[in-house]
Amino acid sequence: MTALELRQKIDKFDELINGFGDASFNSKTLWHMKNEINEHFRAIIFADAEEKKTLWDKFESLTLTLHEKQDEITLNNEKFAEEAEQIVQEIEELVGEGFYINNPEKEAIIKLKGLIEKAFEYFKQSRWPSKERRTKAWDTFNGLREKLRKEEDGFYSTLREKKAEQAERSHGLSSIIIETIEASHPDSATNILFQLLQQLTAHLISIGFAPEAVEWILANKEAEPRNPLKMKSESLREVRRLLNENREDITRDDRQRIYSKLETISTELNKAWDLYREEQHKKQGEWEEKKKLGELKKADWVVKQTEFLKVLEEKLEKKTADKANLERILTSKKDFLSRQQGRLQNQVEFLQRMNDDLADMQDKINTAWTETFKERMTEKITFKESKIAEVKADIEDVKTKSEVVEKDIIDIAEKVGSIEKSLEDLKLKIEEVKKKLEPSSPS
Repeated sequence: MTALELRQKIDKFDELINGFGDASFNSKTLWHMKNEINEHFRAIIFADAEEKKTLWDKFESLTLTLHEKQDEITLNNEKFAEEAEQIVQEIEELVGEGFYINNPEKEAIIKLKGLIEKAFEYFKQSRWPSKERRTKAWDTFNGLREKLRKEEDGFYSTLREKKAEQAERSHGLSSIIIETIEASHPDSATNILFQLLQQLTAHLISIGFAPEAVEWILANKEAEPRNPLKMKSESLREVRRLLNENREDITRDDRQRIYSKLETISTELNKAWDLYREEQHKKQGEWEEKKKLGELKKADWVVKQTEFLKVLEEKLEKKTADKANLERILTSKKDFLSRQQGRLQNQVEFLQRMNDDLADMQDKINTAWTETFKERMTEKITFKESKIAEVKADIEDVKTKSEVVEKDIIDIAEKVGSIEKSLEDLKLKIEEVKKKLEPSSPS
């Protein structure tokens, strides 16, 4: 190898070192090249000692840089490995004796999967201090993944089993409920409905419901009630209540079938009730009709008065909030005005002092003995007059702001007074409406 080729090799060595730690973390090639260059120095004949020294100095400098970068990368690789091991440890703590044993929430599952994906990214990189350390961490990580996979399979298998059990339980319950709904048809015999209500109660107890929790289904029921329509309507209401209180025990498809049947039978019952009311109307005559109209009128009046009361209370709440807000603004304005008045006082006093200074300067210039002193004093007077103009402008600005704020304070105080009057009127009106709504008050 010639000296020129050695120089080119050292330049290449320099280029690789520059990329070391940025584009590449593998130092094996660099150390091998370093040893090769070192051997070449012994074999090459240089043109003179200066040429050899120049190349050797550069080589030694690059070698020192290589050592420094190697130390830095070794330290960074150690930190990298520690971060990866910390993530594996977090996964291990989460998995523990069993991650899925306690039915984890969706957020916990997402967190764990995020940690696993993050760990994968660390294992993909070649920045581990040693193969042994990576292998140890990977074995731990892989073992946790395998354990988690088995737990997950069992967890979702159990969920599927529970879902199947729920579907079977739901189907059995919904079948009895639908039979009960069909038996609530206006044309069905009430003794059949009574038997089905008994059957429904027994079924609920058999699948785990406490007897006292379902005894209301048969409360005040008779096989031959005086008003069959009332019993059937109450039965439908109880079925709806049962559905609302136990939605988790009935699948969505079964609920849809039940609600569909409920709507059908409810429609028929409503028609039957309409006919029943017409018959009752004819029997009871005009007096009963007037009574019903009076009750409807009273109910409508109560609804309207209640709505009116709600509107009044909402207005009271809003105006109270408006008053508090205006009072806060008023306090702020007064504080600002106080500060401006203080500033105005300070500026007026400052202006007086500067005017005194200016008068003193004028006296001095009038009694000056030399032109030089007069010129110097004239400059000071010009500067002082400029400052006086600034202070006067500031005083006018403060006065203007103060006038605006004073007007704002007056306006806001008037608004607060107006709102207070309005609040008193609203409170009186609310009390008046409440008294009207008392049970003893006439409609």
